[in-house]
Amino acid sequence: MDNNRGFILPTTLMILFLLLSFLTFQISQYMIEKELIKEEAELFTAERLLQKGIVDVSKMLKSDSRDVYSGILFYEEGEITFVVKKEVSTVKSVQVVSKTYQNRSKQTTFYYNIQNETVLPWLKER
Repeated sequence: MDNNRGFILPTTLMILFLLLSFLTFQISQYMIEKELIKEEAELFTAERLLQKGIVDVSKMLKSDSRDVYSGILFYEEGEITFVVKKEVSTVKSVQVVSKTYQNRSKQTTFYYNIQNETVLPWLKER
C-alpha cells in the first residue's frame, strides 16, 4: 500500500474535460446553424417577395402605357419598390427591389416586351 500516486482521479478529470469540451463545441455549432437557418429563411422570404412583385408589376404593365414611373407595393412579408423605364419602343426595363420587415433585401432587373406582353429573362442582383 505504498503506491499513493493516484491514477483514477486524473483520468476521471481528463475524461470529464474532454466531454465538456465536446459539449461546448456542439452547442456552439448548434447556435451557428440556428442563425444560418434563420438567415436562409429571411433570404427565401425576400426572394419569394421579389417573385410576387414581378408578377404584380407585370400585370400592371399590361394596362399602363406610361414610359417612366415608379411605385411601392405592400405585402404581408414586406414591400416591393419598382421603377419602370422605356428602353426601346417595344421593351421596358423594370428594376424591382424587395425588402422584408427584417431589413433583408433582394434586387433584380427584368425586361418586359410590350408587344408580346411577356417578361424576358432577367438579371439577378444582390
